[in-house]
Amino acid sequence: MSRYGAAMGARERWNERYAGDGLEPFPDAPAQWLVEHRDLLAGGGRALDVACGDGRNALYLAQLGYEVDAIDASDVVIDALRAAAQERGLAITPRVVDLQREPLPPGPYDAIVTLNFLQRDLFGALQEALAPGGLLFYETLAPAHVDELGHSFNPAFLLERGELLRAFPRLEVVAHHEGVVERSGGPRGVGSVVARRPAGAG
Repeated sequence: MSRYGAAMGARERWNERYAGDGLEPFPDAPAQWLVEHRDLLAGGGRALDVACGDGRNALYLAQLGYEVDAIDASDVVIDALRAAAQERGLAITPRVVDLQREPLPPGPYDAIVTLNFLQRDLFGALQEALAPGGLLFYETLAPAHVDELGHSFNPAFLLERGELLRAFPRLEVVAHHEGVVERSGGPRGVGSVVARRPAGAG
């Protein structure tokens, strides 16, 4: 289930979708943007999965040695993830957090993952929640999804060109990509960044 717009994060709407989707908690298919940068995730520590959905990325981080806070607006998905995490003995703590009304959990985090979700007023909080040396992995839809692939999409939830390079001024860009990529079995136009909080940052 994609989570490209913050407006789609309303608890009732996501609960209805997840209740009808035959939710499979923690499927073993992490986001490609994470897999491509696995070498940066060798340190372990605390991680935050923002708008975690079915928990696939939280599972991946836990398998790499992180203790993961997985947050989502849907209590249906969080209840399913919590039960599955306990049953499987995973170091994942699912929590209901509606980011339109509530703040991010307090850091510091060594890794934060925000994928297929755009809420611009969180950009500053994401920077602040990182530990010194911590990494932010961010990817969501960008203009290429409309301009090159011909999809219609609410521009309010579409990145501007180069936006992720400007969004986190306190972080150092490690990797960046904009354009059409293969995601979930099909082409999507995305903007992607990996950015690090400087080790000396307080």
